[in-house]
Amino acid sequence: MNIHKATALITLLFIAVVSSFAQEPSFFSDSFYSFSSHIPPGAIHINPSDIHYSSYDGQKIDFGIVTYNKWCYIVIKAGSSSGHERYVLSVDNTSLDTVLLFGLTSDGTKQIAYSGGNLVPYDRNRKYVWHTMLLSLDKEDTYYLAAFQDQGKNVNVGYKIMTADNLDKLYVGFDRLIWFYLGTVFLIIIAVLSGWIIFKNIALGYYALYIVSVTSWILAHYGYLYPMLFPGFPVLNGIIKPLSIVCGLLSFCRLLDSLFKRILDNDKISQTILRCITWSAVVMPVTLTIYYFLPGMTLLPALFNVGWHTYFVLSFACILLVLIRLFEKSITVRLFALAMGVMVIMAIQQVLSNAGFFYVALLNDHGMLLTSIAEMLVLTCATFLNIWEDKKHVAVHVVQLEEAHSRTLEQLVTVQDSERKRIAGELHDSIGPMLAAIKINFLRVAKARLRNDASDLLVAKTEEIIDGSMMEIRDMSHQLMPKGLSSEGLVVSLSKYFENLQEAYNIPVQFKHDITTSLHTDVQLNVYRIMCELVLNAVKHSDASQISVSIETPDGAIVSMVEDNGRGFDPLQISDSSLGLKSIRSRVDYLKGAMQIESAAGKGAIIKIMIPEKND
Repeated sequence: MNIHKATALITLLFIAVVSSFAQEPSFFSDSFYSFSSHIPPGAIHINPSDIHYSSYDGQKIDFGIVTYNKWCYIVIKAGSSSGHERYVLSVDNTSLDTVLLFGLTSDGTKQIAYSGGNLVPYDRNRKYVWHTMLLSLDKEDTYYLAAFQDQGKNVNVGYKIMTADNLDKLYVGFDRLIWFYLGTVFLIIIAVLSGWIIFKNIALGYYALYIVSVTSWILAHYGYLYPMLFPGFPVLNGIIKPLSIVCGLLSFCRLLDSLFKRILDNDKISQTILRCITWSAVVMPVTLTIYYFLPGMTLLPALFNVGWHTYFVLSFACILLVLIRLFEKSITVRLFALAMGVMVIMAIQQVLSNAGFFYVALLNDHGMLLTSIAEMLVLTCATFLNIWEDKKHVAVHVVQLEEAHSRTLEQLVTVQDSERKRIAGELHDSIGPMLAAIKINFLRVAKARLRNDASDLLVAKTEEIIDGSMMEIRDMSHQLMPKGLSSEGLVVSLSKYFENLQEAYNIPVQFKHDITTSLHTDVQLNVYRIMCELVLNAVKHSDASQISVSIETPDGAIVSMVEDNGRGFDPLQISDSSLGLKSIRSRVDYLKGAMQIESAAGKGAIIKIMIPEKND
C-alpha cells in the first residue's frame, strides 16, 4: 500500500468517526448570568431570583486572566420540563484547576453536587472526563451554580444541558475521535520507528519524540492524559502541557537541524535561531520549580503562564521564519512550511473563536486535534521524502567520489608509466653507452700501460664491475619499460623476467600460466608491473628457497598468485609502504581488483590478485 492509498484510507476512517458525533444534539433551553469574585463559593451568597439572565447560545464565556484567589461563577437558570427524561449539566473544559457544581434554591441555599478539576485527584468511578451533574427538573424553573478557578490562566468556559442519552452519544463521539487519533498516532510511530531501524537516521528519532510530545498535549487538552497516566498526582496537570510544548519545540528544532543540515550549513541566521530556541528551554525546569515550590507568590502563576505562552509563540514564529528562509531550497521544506502553516491558521481560529468573533462548534472543540492529524501525515511524508532524497544524494556522491578516485588512479598510473618510460630511455640511451665507452677506453689504457700480473688482475676486476653495472642498468631499463611486452605478450615477458631473476639470485621461480583471453594493453602492462614487483619482493625479502607464480583468466577475469616458502610476516603489521605494497595496491585499485594476503611468521606467504574483466 503506497502513501496515497494509506492517506485516503485514514481520511475515510476519519470521516466515519466524525460523522458519529457531528450531529448537533438538542440542547435544553436555559439562560445564564456570569461574574467573578474573590469571595470563595462557601462564603458567597447569591439570590437567583434577583438576577437578570441572558440567553445562552452555546458559546464560551470568557472571564479573562484569573488572578490569585479569584473565582469565576456562572448562575444557570434551567427552564421547566414536563417530560420524564434525565437531564445533565456538563462542563467540557478539562483544563480548569477547580470545578464546583451546586444545586441552588430560590433563596440562595447551595448544595454541592460535584467537585473536580486538575488540582483534585481523579475519581476513577467517573463516567466522563468532563465535569457533569445530574439535574432535577420539574415544571418550575430551577437554578444551578458553577464555580471555577484556574489560577494565572485565561478562563474560557462553556456548558451544555442535555438529556443523559444525548450526552452519552456526544461523549461516545468524543471517545471515538480520541481513539481514532491514538490509533493514527500509533501507526505513524510504528512507521517512523521502522524507518529509524531501516535507515538508521537520527531525524526519525527526533520526529518520533515530536509526535509523542504533540500527542501528550492533545490528550492533556482533552482531559484524557490525567486519568490514563497519573490520576493520583494532580500536580502534574499544571506542568504536562508546557513540558509537552517545550519538548515538542526542541525535538522539532532538532528534526529540522538533522533533515536540512546541508542547507542550514549555508544559512548561519537560521542555525542561530534554532540554537537559541534549543538553549532557551533550560529555563523551564527552573520556572517549574519556582512555580510549584513557592505557590504563595501571588503573581507567579500568572507570570509563569504568560512566560511559557510567550516562549511558545515566539519559538513558533522563529521556526516559521526559518522555514520561510529555506522555502526555495527543497520541496521537503515547503511541505514542512505547509504543515506548520495549517497549525498557525487553526491556532488563530481558536483564538478568534475564544474571543467571540465567530464560533464553529466542530472546529472549536476538535480543530487542534484534526489539524494535528493532518500535520503529522504531511510531516511523515515530508520526513521520509527528505531521507529518501538524502540517500539518493549520498549514493550519487559516492559514485562521483569513486569515479574521481578512479580518474586519479588512472592519472597516477599514467604519470608513473610515463616517468618509468623516460627513466628507462635515459638509462638505456645515455648512461649505457657512456659506460660502454668507459669500458673500451679503460681496456685500451690498461693494455698499453700495464703489463704485470697485478695490473691485469685489477683490470679484470674493474671490467667485471663495469659489466655488472651495465647489466643492472639494462635490467632496470627493461623492468621500468618492457619493450617486448607489446610484441611478445604478457606470458613471454614475465617468463624472461623470472628467468633473469632466477639467474641473478639463484632462487628457482616456477611459473604456471593459463591465459585463454586476449587482454587489454593497459591491463597487460599493469599486471606485468604487479607480478614483477611481487616476485622481486619475494626474492629480495622472504629468504625463500622456492617461489611459485601462477596466472590464469577464468571467464575473462585475471587471477594471479605468488607463493613462497620463506620466513613470512604478519599482514597486520605491514604498512602499504612496506615491500612496495603501496604501488601494487594503487595498480590493483586502478584495475578495480582486489588483493588478498595470507602469511604468518615462519609459514611463508601467499598473495592473490583478482582483477575483473575490462571491456574496451
